[in-house]
Amino acid sequence: MYHRTHAITPTQQAANGAMEIFVGGSRTENIPQMLVGLSVLQSATEAQVHAAMQFVQTSQGVTIAEIEALLAR
Repeated sequence: MYHRTHAITPTQQAANGAMEIFVGGSRTENIPQMLVGLSVLQSATEAQVHAAMQFVQTSQGVTIAEIEALLAR
C-alpha cells in the first residue's frame, strides 16, 4: 500500500523549539535528540530556520556561525 506524504510547514514556535533541541543535542553529542530537531527543521522554510537560529542565539548564547557549523556536519 502506498501512503502519500505531505510536507507540513511547522509554526515558528515549533521551528524555534526544534532548533533548541538540535543545538542542545549537539552540545551533548546526543544523536537521537539532534535527529528529532532536524526532522522538524527539514519541513521549515528558510526564513523560519534563520529566525530560529536568531532565537537560539539569544536564548542559549550560541553564535549563528556555531549553529551553521553544527548544521553543516
